[in-house]
Amino acid sequence: MRDLMSRDPMTVPPDASFKDVVRALSERDVHAAPVVDADGTLLGIVSASDLTCHEEQPAAWSRMLGRQAREHMRKARGRTARDLMTSPARTVTPDATCCRALREMSDAHIGQLVVMDGGRVAGMLTRRDVLRAFLRDDDEIRREVEQAVTRAVEDCPAQVQVDVHDGVVRLSGHVERLSCAWAATGGALSVLGVVDVEDDVSFDTDDTDVHELSVHGPFV
Repeated sequence: MRDLMSRDPMTVPPDASFKDVVRALSERDVHAAPVVDADGTLLGIVSASDLTCHEEQPAAWSRMLGRQAREHMRKARGRTARDLMTSPARTVTPDATCCRALREMSDAHIGQLVVMDGGRVAGMLTRRDVLRAFLRDDDEIRREVEQAVTRAVEDCPAQVQVDVHDGVVRLSGHVERLSCAWAATGGALSVLGVVDVEDDVSFDTDDTDVHELSVHGPFV
């Protein structure tokens, strides 16, 4: 995520007023900002959707006992970043994979994550940032996949060729053991911008413990 995240993101203090938060997001043209205290500790995140609770239709009285409804009402009357923020904020580390970041966003139904490094806010990551990785040039991806595959199968007698088209990697060649073919696929999948991997690598010995997995491998 280091190459994709926005570094040195704008942050707001917990006592920033509603208008100050709106003004800060507008001036920086961003949709969310981490809320941090004077020591730099992350307290939460305030987003445009938190701010628009002021303008949304209030929940019916019959639905106001639920946690989400109470949260909505709190933010609808919020005056400061502390009142408006969502806490705890969803975070990732700079070395997180694209898949991990997208899964975090999908699970939480959010569009951004705070990147934390050593307990400090290091950046922000949005869905748009992650999707940029899939615009990388095929030749650049191929070179990195070749390096990743070489590292992955360094303990195996292997001859693996790499082709890339529109981000889809095709692995061909021959390895001694099925576990080596799986390792090659795993190495390829770890490269930023890889859409999918087609494994056409042949092998001599199935050294896997679980026969059912050996049919398709662990990446299905």
